[in-house]
Amino acid sequence: MTTTPTTREEFFEALRENRERPKGRAAAAVAEELVDAAETFGDDEVTVSALVELMRAYHGSGELVKYPVAFARLLQLWDANPKAFDEQEVHSLYWFFKWVTSGLLATPDVPLASIRGWIAEMRRRYQAAGHDLQPVYAQEHHLACHLGESQQLSYELWATRGRTQLSDCAACEARQRADYHVDRGADERGLLELQPTFDGRHSCDEEPHSSQALALLPLLRLGRYDEARAMHLTSYRKVRGKEAELTDIGRHLEFCALTGNEARGLELLSHSRASFGFAASPSGRLAFLTGVEVLLARLEETGHGTVPCGGPLGAQWTVASLRASVAAQADELASRFDARNQNSAVSARRSERLARRPLVAHLNLGVQTAALATSAGIEAAEPQGSQTPATGSPALADEALPESLEEIFAEVGRLARMRHPRAQMLWDALIARVELIEQAESEPGGVDALTRGGIAMELSQRAVVRKDWDTSAARLAEAVELYGQAGLEARKISAESRLAWCTVVRAEPADTGTAIEAAWPLLDTHLARVEALLTAGFDDQEQRDNALYRKLTVRQNRVYSAWRAVLRVDGAEQQARWREVLFAETGELIAESSAAGVWGKATLGHEVLAEFQARHGEAAQGEASARRAVEILEEQGWTWRIPHARQLLALALSAQDRHDEAIAELERGLAQAPPQVPPKELTPLHRMLGATALRTRQFPTAVRAFSEAAARLDREGEPAQARQTRLQLGRALCAQGSLGDGVAVLESLLEPVTPGTARPEREAGEEREDGTPTPDEKLTAQIRADLANALMDLGEARDAATQFLQLADLVSGWPEQEWLTSAAAGAAHALALAGNWDGARAALERALESNREAPRLFDLTEALRSLALAAVDARGADAAEEALGYLDQADRLREEFPDTAREQFRSVDVDLAQCLHTRGRIHAATERPQEALAAFEQAAAVYVRAGWAKVPQRFEALRLAALVEGRTLGHTDAARKRLNHAATEADTAGLPDAATTLRRLRDSLS
Repeated sequence: MTTTPTTREEFFEALRENRERPKGRAAAAVAEELVDAAETFGDDEVTVSALVELMRAYHGSGELVKYPVAFARLLQLWDANPKAFDEQEVHSLYWFFKWVTSGLLATPDVPLASIRGWIAEMRRRYQAAGHDLQPVYAQEHHLACHLGESQQLSYELWATRGRTQLSDCAACEARQRADYHVDRGADERGLLELQPTFDGRHSCDEEPHSSQALALLPLLRLGRYDEARAMHLTSYRKVRGKEAELTDIGRHLEFCALTGNEARGLELLSHSRASFGFAASPSGRLAFLTGVEVLLARLEETGHGTVPCGGPLGAQWTVASLRASVAAQADELASRFDARNQNSAVSARRSERLARRPLVAHLNLGVQTAALATSAGIEAAEPQGSQTPATGSPALADEALPESLEEIFAEVGRLARMRHPRAQMLWDALIARVELIEQAESEPGGVDALTRGGIAMELSQRAVVRKDWDTSAARLAEAVELYGQAGLEARKISAESRLAWCTVVRAEPADTGTAIEAAWPLLDTHLARVEALLTAGFDDQEQRDNALYRKLTVRQNRVYSAWRAVLRVDGAEQQARWREVLFAETGELIAESSAAGVWGKATLGHEVLAEFQARHGEAAQGEASARRAVEILEEQGWTWRIPHARQLLALALSAQDRHDEAIAELERGLAQAPPQVPPKELTPLHRMLGATALRTRQFPTAVRAFSEAAARLDREGEPAQARQTRLQLGRALCAQGSLGDGVAVLESLLEPVTPGTARPEREAGEEREDGTPTPDEKLTAQIRADLANALMDLGEARDAATQFLQLADLVSGWPEQEWLTSAAAGAAHALALAGNWDGARAALERALESNREAPRLFDLTEALRSLALAAVDARGADAAEEALGYLDQADRLREEFPDTAREQFRSVDVDLAQCLHTRGRIHAATERPQEALAAFEQAAAVYVRAGWAKVPQRFEALRLAALVEGRTLGHTDAARKRLNHAATEADTAGLPDAATTLRRLRDSLS
């Protein structure tokens, strides 16, 4: 508090301001200062108000041990001067009896006799005031549960009594009943008690997040993992860092330990470092410390004892050292409760929690989490039954390796031709053996040039995967030299053609035309040379088959080079030219491979065509190509390649808007994938399945697919792609209606990759003089935009405003200033809803200024309409002119930027109709019925003029027009006639819900 109030008006204004502060110790400290200030007035009414607010502040800060002293002063005032209490303060006085009981019970230094005496005093006071005793029985039940004595009897005495005005809210009582049942293993019954809270029928300041935290354990025990994941994501973000929610935070930490999410648990622990020092709620502290210990014990079990972790401030901690400290503190605190209670019930409950074992090997939460380091080189133990697949293919390693280098090289060549996953393992083994041989020999030459050339080709391909073009080219040149030395002409030509392709693919986009023009004559020469070898003939069939295979490889490199050219050369004429070359070369590859029975190359040709055609307007032809690829692979029994071919088929089907068929193909590809398929090859199918399901509003499928894809990308070391995938996951969750889950996922994407560090917006070497954003900055901007909008939908305007403002700061220097216009407009709306009107007006000015250079009319007019409604909602008729001014500004924007309006709006008239609709609502809310009726009628007429006569918004305008006409103006007959006609139109438009609503209103008018 900056200044001490000197008048009653200043004092009550200070109380109001403090009530609006975020709950916590800061607000409680101000409330304590206000109590001291109240004493100076010598007015019991002022002191009563201050003490009531102090009790509420302690409740918000979780400082339960402070209840008794503050309430004792309040009770003294009540006994001395009850007239100093208004009706609401009298209600609060009797309500606070329950809080004081909780505070006494939560403090081990308070004797048991004092607690029982206090409950007896509560009973006496309630009886004297004529209040029902249900709340008293509730306190006796809480005491019985704490002591572990007579719980069933106390439950029945409480739960069977009817609720009263002084009972805890319905949601809190449901949670208390659920806690009783869950503690006895009746998980289904406990969750049934919580269902009305989860459905939104019951709520309060502590709900639903406290009930969601309580539900975590029973949901896991019942195997309802999707629900448990959703409860964790939604609830934790509400309790994060709040000392009043220590018990719930402990439950979330335990949840992480029981679901194989120890890395997530460490991140949550880093959010709670200040909570270790919070001692004003001993029972909450014990619950928190026990949850911490459950997590740390699991981490030690899995070999992470020396991993650094977040603990009490002022020291550095490892998992092991923090566990020892926490265990000692928790044991000491539990023993104090046991001594006070004269039994071991508290320690027994703590021991029961510590004995819990993981209930699922790994539950994919979908959120971004930093990788969990191993300690001292000890690998983390993999829980049995893990749902997470390994990153390799253990099934491949079970097969014995051939004995000699020659046998390995021959086998790897055979497998590589059919792209068998085992080929990769054999290459690794071959490379390792060759390295050992070369290290043991003083002079090179122990390994023949054929083998060394093959290894060089393989290492070149691995460099391509890393986009290390210099290394790839160097390895190819090495292969060319080795093959030349050995007189392996066909292999040499094949390597040279690969080198020519490398020069094309590594070229900058602007240089691709030059690169392909230089490379193509070389590729022509390569083809001619290998054909000449075939014409000259060979001594045996094996040599001829090898030369033919090398010719097909040259053809393949020509296909890939032409494909690159089509995608990157400038000008329609050049693109058409290389497109024709691509189709011709691919056709030759398919024909020659099929004739020779080289089905690996034939399939590759069909796959190239399928992808290109699906992406470039020939989806039906792409479908045929993909189906032929699947057919060949099935005929050959090459099941490991079928998932990719089905992905291409799904791509072609989606391009024809046959999304359900595409989803079926993707799911079939994943379900039928044999164990030999490296997990990395299936990740694209999961991502595509998620995107296709999201497009078709099959949200549960999208959520599952994106969650799996993101987890796989984490394991594959692809953080950027994992982050992009989680953005899509967040969108799917929000679209599904799981806003809390979606927000949690999006918020995790803005967390530092490692707890305690900031996320760099630019990588080293990425500074750009023109302000062009990096890919990571663009992605961060999109995440912030999505998060801000999701927070708005969730009703958290203050947090949404923060995201919009941070987004505006991020994009302020970008060349594309449309981002800034949009972000500032969103901030204006959010700040207005949060009650920060000065900030809202400043943000609006920023948006309007940016709009002059980079118009975003849709976002601005929507924000202006929202500001108009928010102004009237906040200040009523006093804000009428300001609100109408916002709508005038929206109308002017369409006039000032006519070309942009036509480009950005689906219909300029529809935006006008929306503004007219809002104008009608403003007039109606500020008692201007004639103007309101006119505006609603104009809005409906403009929808018709725009060709949008059948949209629900038009019928809503007609409904509101009739409401004003019939109820406010008293023109009942005209209103009924209007509604009857509108209902008939709604029937014709195929809007039965709108028709029913209109007729219901018509029938209510009399």
